[in-house]
Amino acid sequence: MAHLIVLEKIDGNPVAWRCSNCGQSFSARGKLTTQERHEKVTSAFKAHMEESHKADASVRAMASAAAAPLPD
Repeated sequence: MAHLIVLEKIDGNPVAWRCSNCGQSFSARGKLTTQERHEKVTSAFKAHMEESHKADASVRAMASAAAAPLPD
């Protein structure tokens, strides 16, 4: 399952991430609280997963059920 990887921190706080599956970048810069930053990036990543990786999950589930090798 894809997850966020921290790319950049400012003053010890993460401000930029990337998707572990495809490398798409996500950022939450500006005057945000830690909670606001977390909510913004989490929401964007959730939408990204639904749009970009939903098909990946379906293919993996079908391949697993059929005991077939996964496509590259």
